[in-house]
Amino acid sequence: MKLVDALSNWLSIKKVHEERPHDLAAKDTFEFFSEILKDDHQVNIQSVTIQGHFYIVEFKAEGVERTERFFVDAVDALYEGIINEPRFNEGC
Repeated sequence: MKLVDALSNWLSIKKVHEERPHDLAAKDTFEFFSEILKDDHQVNIQSVTIQGHFYIVEFKAEGVERTERFFVDAVDALYEGIINEPRFNEGC
């Protein structure tokens, strides 16, 4: 998986995991993408912020400081889809 794809997936599931801390599937998926970033890309996340229409992810990859940005709407789409689907909200 390409680094930018792994970061995007990680950021999307991070949003879900933070909003739904008791959702074990979200927790497991967040941990899975965290491991991909660490093991496959040697990524150490420094910070995640929102600036305007973008999430800004600052990180080190293989010792090099980098920044990627992702549209808020694209990242938040997974969470929005989950909260708008009744079958994913039973028991929450």
